[in-house]
Amino acid sequence: MNGLIPNAGRFLTCALLWTSLTMLASSVQAEVPGTWYLDAQLNDVTFVDDRHGIAVGDHGAIWQTDDGGREWRQIPSGTDAHLASVYFTDAQHGWAVGGHQQPYSTQTRGVVLATSDGGMTWKTMPEQSLPKLTGVRFEDTRHGWAVGHGSHMFPTGLFETTDGGRSWRSLPGTQNTRFQKFAVLTGGELLLAGVKGNLSLADRGGIRKPTILVDPLRDMQDIVVAGAKDATAVGEGGLILNSTNAGTSWEVIAPGQLQQTDRQVDFYAVERLGKHVWIAGDPGSFVLHSADGGQSFQTQKLPTTATIRAIFFRSETTGWAVGSLGTILHTQDSGQTWKVQRQGGQRLALLGIFHDASIIPYELVSYHAGSQGYLTGMEVINRPMPQTGKPRLPLDDALLHSGANVGHTAWQFPAYDAKLKLTGDQMAKTWDAANDGQGLAAAESYLVQRIRQWKPTVVLTDYADPTGKDPLAYMVNQLVLRAVEKAGDADSFPQHQSELGLAPWTVARVCSVVPEGQNGSITLNATQISPQLAMSLSEHAGVSRGIATGQLIETPSTLEMKVLRSSGLIEGRLSDIFTGLSVPAGKGARRPPQQMSLVDLAQLQRAAQKRRNMFEMINHAVQDEQRGALLLGQMLKLSEDLPPARSVEVLSHLAEKANESGNLSLAADMHHQIVSTYPSHVLAERSAAWLLAYYASSEMQFLNRSSVEFATPTAPTETPEEETDEQSGVATVSFDDPNNYRRPTKSPERAAKLIAQLNQTMPQVLADPSLAFLLERLHSEQGHSRQGESYIRRLLNLGQENPWCRRAQWELVLGRGNSRVDAPVVAANYEESKPVLDGRLNDRIWQTGKPVDFQAGTLSPESGAPPAAMIVGFDEDYLYLAIRCMKSKNFRYEAPGQRARERDADLQTSDRVHIYLDLDRDYATSYCLSVDYRGRTADSLVGNLAWNPNWYVAADQDATTWTIEAAIPFKELSGQMLQPGDTWGMAVQRVMVSEGTEAWPSSALYEMGPSEFGLLQFQ
Repeated sequence: MNGLIPNAGRFLTCALLWTSLTMLASSVQAEVPGTWYLDAQLNDVTFVDDRHGIAVGDHGAIWQTDDGGREWRQIPSGTDAHLASVYFTDAQHGWAVGGHQQPYSTQTRGVVLATSDGGMTWKTMPEQSLPKLTGVRFEDTRHGWAVGHGSHMFPTGLFETTDGGRSWRSLPGTQNTRFQKFAVLTGGELLLAGVKGNLSLADRGGIRKPTILVDPLRDMQDIVVAGAKDATAVGEGGLILNSTNAGTSWEVIAPGQLQQTDRQVDFYAVERLGKHVWIAGDPGSFVLHSADGGQSFQTQKLPTTATIRAIFFRSETTGWAVGSLGTILHTQDSGQTWKVQRQGGQRLALLGIFHDASIIPYELVSYHAGSQGYLTGMEVINRPMPQTGKPRLPLDDALLHSGANVGHTAWQFPAYDAKLKLTGDQMAKTWDAANDGQGLAAAESYLVQRIRQWKPTVVLTDYADPTGKDPLAYMVNQLVLRAVEKAGDADSFPQHQSELGLAPWTVARVCSVVPEGQNGSITLNATQISPQLAMSLSEHAGVSRGIATGQLIETPSTLEMKVLRSSGLIEGRLSDIFTGLSVPAGKGARRPPQQMSLVDLAQLQRAAQKRRNMFEMINHAVQDEQRGALLLGQMLKLSEDLPPARSVEVLSHLAEKANESGNLSLAADMHHQIVSTYPSHVLAERSAAWLLAYYASSEMQFLNRSSVEFATPTAPTETPEEETDEQSGVATVSFDDPNNYRRPTKSPERAAKLIAQLNQTMPQVLADPSLAFLLERLHSEQGHSRQGESYIRRLLNLGQENPWCRRAQWELVLGRGNSRVDAPVVAANYEESKPVLDGRLNDRIWQTGKPVDFQAGTLSPESGAPPAAMIVGFDEDYLYLAIRCMKSKNFRYEAPGQRARERDADLQTSDRVHIYLDLDRDYATSYCLSVDYRGRTADSLVGNLAWNPNWYVAADQDATTWTIEAAIPFKELSGQMLQPGDTWGMAVQRVMVSEGTEAWPSSALYEMGPSEFGLLQFQ
């Protein structure tokens, strides 16, 4: 028996796969209901003359006018991607670009549309695996540029076409960033506006280094040129920059109209004609106008508060602005007065304010916004610290899928990973650093502004746990309650009215989400079917959560909320958060009633229930060894009529659970089935990456060395003739002969077939830098070392700032037999005498070894990060580690006890170290051995919790320090003898709850990844 899932259950599951799941996967994106287009955010607008104009936006929305905007009509786009930019070279030829974030992935998918009839009809350019695009410009009908996100195949975020958008190439560059917009200078050079305050120059040769990095917390959002050398760029936090030398240098402009609110305003749009400059953004209650090239500004009032995303002026007097809630504004007097030409709503019915995008109740958003039509927005007031290198979660894409209108993450409140569980005071200090020492005051003012801008009927926020388990959620909850109170008080923050034009607003009700297992006054059944969405709320919300987090996560079937404040008297339980409140359909805060499409509700309910049952059975099967076969066998019947998109989710969940439980063979079969049957589904990319590691990783091969795949013979399963091994890429199995079901983990043939299959169906996977070293190993094992090395050499083009480029340089040096490499290196000291493991570090091996200091990660040395260091040694049998850590002043340490150790102890709330060992330097898979100050341990291999090596640990502590000694037998890590000069990948990280992290090599991430590993060399 292999792992916790019995072989009989494994057989029945495979029978299920080969006979039931033969349809191609449908898109995970639900079909967009028609009413969503009415209030879809518009992201760009252009006019080819005074009468003919096009505006593009979310959900593939395209609006066209031929009378100067007096009437706008919707034009079918053929896509549900979010269109970000539109450009015309003449009255007939135009292009629109956009894309969306893929669920369960960090990658995006782009789209390019073209028209040759003035925008009356649009066609989608050929699929090229482009990432999400945010800006487009053409100089004629064939040559143009686009900017956007980077990807594995297009790493720089700058693209060029010479055939009218049918094909694109990625222009080279030394940066790895994301660009929002760009402008074209008269000489053909490009000015690029990107994230983290990046303004750069580029030409056909590629992207140069940034001419300025304004602020790593603030993204530049738009840029425009006038004449040969004048340019203006705008960004978050009121950023306005002018250049008079074609972007070679920039001057930051501070408009006097926003003396107290400049950092609370995000500018998304700038337009310039000669010396006239118009700037707008969020809140969309005003436009800044300059008649002297940006040296001075005046405020122009707008008849709306919805965010303005783009401005276009046809002349110095005639212009348009577009933005949230489908807003289109028009001026004929240079912006002195603006009129609404169309709008899908005036305000939000529901505004959520949370500290983390991953905990937003997407089921509730799918119900109220997607199904019931309430205009909805969600605000996250924490963003990752810049030094972590992690981007803000794609909240806007996640919420748009749910049917909401606005998703926004504030730039000015940076935070470390919530899993560190920092105290409220510690979080406030990080906010202080970004807000001139006034973090909490800035947050309160900001939230009052957001409430006054969006005028919500209901505000939803974090749960305030009275036990202090989540101090950040508690802090946000209290800030929201104070902001709601002050938003309706005209005497509070009067600058909102005087500078931003935002009047006081009274919220009718405030609710919070109650943690699982606790009762509230409002219950939402997530398993209910929404006819508007044609699926259950949990299915629909699961995709949104997958977009936001990149993970496939199962959530409870019910969601509990409670009322914190309400303007009217309420008693007992409420049917939903809007019970007793008047928000009529078709008015300013709610969509008109949607004409229901014909759906079989009973069939949808059966499919949703089957999916949930299968998830529950999988979870139970990997925990109950005796009942696993019976439960998994029942899945064969339950899978009947399951939609393909739901089937692949079930398979992926099963593969993940099989991997966690140690049944790698079952996990491999599930992943092969996903890759072969659902190659167009985004989860197939994750499966392909797992399979490459399965075949290439020496750690995974060693773990699975004793497993034998075997299925007990039962009734034969018929396989259609067309589903041959060659066509499907999955071995055809005859269940009459158990011998046909035996095969070793090491399978060069299956690996070669997998790579060939990926070349045809998923080339973007083979372009993933994180998989390059796996591919090199697999090709070398097949005798194609030169082809394998090409995967590593291509990483050199990513630039010195890219971690994969640096590791490629290491590997090329090490591959030539040279151990002197420009990398962070720990030297393991050889010692014949074995240490006595008592935690006291008085053995010879520690006296002769060289200590290596950890580097502060989330804490700086100036803030008093407690130092830590390690020594590494070895002999013929063991790898030895000694780690000494200064105790944290913020953690309460237990006295040494006699409590027996347990396998895979929960160390999440302890002061602990994680030891990562990548023996074959594939920079994809590694052992993780964890130990805390008490000597309690846990261990895993790339999510496989069933890896339980026998290793030895002793711990000791005094008043100021704690120490551990560890001896790890080589036989528990590898079946090969250690050779002189061997080099492993390695990292060691200390995690201090309520304080921070420190590591070797340095890392500011809560969980270190292989791209951050250094090298361990055995001398």
